[in-house]
Amino acid sequence: MKKISLFITSFIIVSFEIFALGGGTSNADFLKIGVGARPEAMGEAFIGVADDANAAFWNPGGIATIDRWNLTFMHLMWYQETYYEFLSLVAPVDNFTNIGLSFNYLGVPSFNSTMDIFNNKMDENDAPSSYDMAITASFARNFGNLYTKDFTIGNISAGANITYIKRELLGNQLPGFFLFDLGLIANITESISAGLTIQDIGSSAGEDNTPLSVKFGASYNFILSKEFSILVCGDVNKPVDTKNSDYKTWFLNLGTEIKFFEMLFLRGGYKIGNSDESFSAGVGFAFPDLFSIDYAFSPHRELGDSHRISLSIKIGEKIPRPLIGAPKPPEKVVAVAGDRVVSIGWEPNPEANITGYNIYYKEKKADKFIKLNKEPIMEEAKYKAVLNNDIEYEFVVTAINNRNLESIYSEKVVAKPTKYAVVKPAKVTGVMARIEGGNIIIMWNESKGKNVVGYNLYYKKTSDAKYKKLNKTILKEARATLGGLSTGVEYNFIVTSIGKDGTESDFSESVRAKLTGEEEYY
Repeated sequence: MKKISLFITSFIIVSFEIFALGGGTSNADFLKIGVGARPEAMGEAFIGVADDANAAFWNPGGIATIDRWNLTFMHLMWYQETYYEFLSLVAPVDNFTNIGLSFNYLGVPSFNSTMDIFNNKMDENDAPSSYDMAITASFARNFGNLYTKDFTIGNISAGANITYIKRELLGNQLPGFFLFDLGLIANITESISAGLTIQDIGSSAGEDNTPLSVKFGASYNFILSKEFSILVCGDVNKPVDTKNSDYKTWFLNLGTEIKFFEMLFLRGGYKIGNSDESFSAGVGFAFPDLFSIDYAFSPHRELGDSHRISLSIKIGEKIPRPLIGAPKPPEKVVAVAGDRVVSIGWEPNPEANITGYNIYYKEKKADKFIKLNKEPIMEEAKYKAVLNNDIEYEFVVTAINNRNLESIYSEKVVAKPTKYAVVKPAKVTGVMARIEGGNIIIMWNESKGKNVVGYNLYYKKTSDAKYKKLNKTILKEARATLGGLSTGVEYNFIVTSIGKDGTESDFSESVRAKLTGEEEYY
């Protein structure tokens, strides 16, 4: 009976503590408590902002924007020594992918006002504490830009969370369960971003639903100067768990952040529809690219004032993120070294508005890349760099579009020129010419080399001294149909194979063809 009395008393207090946040009878309701001093000070309007490690909680798609290791810790001081901790670590995997790991912990300490069945006050050491805990793994990917005829949506990022919930009530372990979150965020313009999340998808081990909700947010960053900007943001929150007393309620959160010199931040927010909370405020101090300290104050009508303190630390070198509207970096970049030369090749970008490519290099021990080409390379996806032998170099390639925006660097490739010659692709064999329907068709044997990515076709009139290349882009098939050639003129054709690094084979045997009105082979 003593344990039953203690259980009932504590359950009522813990339930009141959480449900006062906005009502409901859902399991894992502690996840309704906002984390991070910065988001809280901005009225929890963070779905369309989500640009720091707090994004793992608010919108997992947002962690893809973080360009270096980011660690944040929050401590919430609440009433009756109740406390809430949040720890989040986000790490870049590459230019487009981030992962994260976060930890939420709500602690309800033991208390000495509980009475046993004989109406005697229990000793505090005899009353066990309670807690709610969540461990979350996050993943996010930047999918680049969406181009339409009239506008571009930039840096579309999607993310997901998987969260394990563990609870203990008065020393009694409750069954654990998993929840899932989905998040999306994108830049509508350089200043406007929008986000969407579906939070707490899943089912708990008990009869209650999880606090499932759908949230939409947007933000606008007024950049008035290099030293001063104002960020305004708003979120709409709709609970979906049908057992929640606020199921039919729409919540609106509004917030702002004023930034001075990248060092001082003043924040404010207001919550509409929440019966226990209204305004919030806070301040932040930052040492750019190192760390920041943030504070948030939120008064509660039922529970009194709450105070959040956060410490965020940035670790390591920046991993570049794509510019809004910029193309993707070139893929399948290779570099093959020869005697005082390195041949760099890449796969042409699929975007239709590409106007050229830039090639950068550096010695492996150097800090910065240097551009090799004076003008963007467009006609061919290859470049030959003349360099010193016996030095190891790194190479990257970028793409440029018709808005003069440059992609981030491609993946690095390494090559070391030596006195040994480059191994060329095998010479093309079986070249033949056929006249059909007023066209000359050139065919050849398909190369069996794994390194070959295509072919070049050259021609000249019998009276010419040099061959000229016919194709503007690499030919993928072992044939080409040529129209518009002059009748009665004899042409000579040769074919070469192209390696992944842009290295070209020796010329094939030449074939002759002349349009005479008759179909024939040569």
